Amino acid sequence: MSFDPSSVREAWDRAADGYAQGQAEGRDFYRYEFFGPAHAALCGEVAGFTLLDVGCGTGYFARLMASRGARVTAIDLSPRMIARATEQEAAAPLGITYRAVDAADLLDQFAAASFDIATSCLALQDMPRPARVLRHVHGVLRPGGRFVASIEHPCTNPPFRQWERDRDGRKRWLCVDRYFDRGPREYVWGRWPGAFSTTANHAPLEDWFDWIRNAGFEVRALREPRPDADAIRARPALEDATRVPYFLMFDLRT
Repeated sequence: MSFDPSSVREAWDRAADGYAQGQAEGRDFYRYEFFGPAHAALCGEVAGFTLLDVGCGTGYFARLMASRGARVTAIDLSPRMIARATEQEAAAPLGITYRAVDAADLLDQFAAASFDIATSCLALQDMPRPARVLRHVHGVLRPGGRFVASIEHPCTNPPFRQWERDRDGRKRWLCVDRYFDRGPREYVWGRWPGAFSTTANHAPLEDWFDWIRNAGFEVRALREPRPDADAIRARPALEDATRVPYFLMFDLRT
C-alpha cells in the first residue's frame, strides 16, 4: 500500500467530510470524552503561549487550546481537513490560524524558535516521516519549549489486534500479535459516514524513543491514560480502555 505524503493527503481529503460528519454525530467519543481531555491535562496551563497544533484535522484540539488562552496556529497535511476546521473557526471564532502544511516541512514554513509549545493529538502515527516531523517540531520550538504529543499505543495496536468475546459479545481479552512488524497498515472506517479508509504507521516503542532522542528532545513525562469512574458512568463503552492502554502520551522538552 502507498504511504507517502501525497497518498496520505489524498486519503484524508477523501475522508474529511465523512470524518467531520461522524464527529458531529458523536462517533468520536473516545477523543472528546477520554484521551482528548487527558492530553489537555498533560499540557497544563497554556494561556498566553504561542502554540502549534500538528496534524490538527478538523480542529478539535486547536479549539480546545485556544479556548484556554493559547495563541494557536494549526496545521494539517489535508487541505480538505483545513477547510472543515476553517468553517468551524468562521462559525465560532477563537483566533486560530489554520494552514495546510506537511509537518515534515515545518522549518520551510515557519521560522526557527517560533513557538512556546507544540501539540499533536493522535496524529503522529498517520505521518509517513515521523523522525523528520519530530526534528522539525523541535526546530520551530523556542529553547525550553515543550511538545506534548499522543499516539496510538504501539503495544496494543500492532498489525494484528482483535478482542476475544464471549457468547453475548462481551470483550474477554485483547489478542495482539506482530508487534515488531514495522510499516504502514490500513484502517477501514466502515461505521463512519462515507465508509472511508486511511493508512497509518506502526512502529515499536524503541523506534519512537530513538526518533524522539535523535530529534533533540528529552522526555519530561510519559502517560498511559485510562478513563476514570465518572467517564465510565457517562459512557460505559469506554470500559475496555480501563483494561489495556490504548494511547501513549509524551511530554517532551527541547
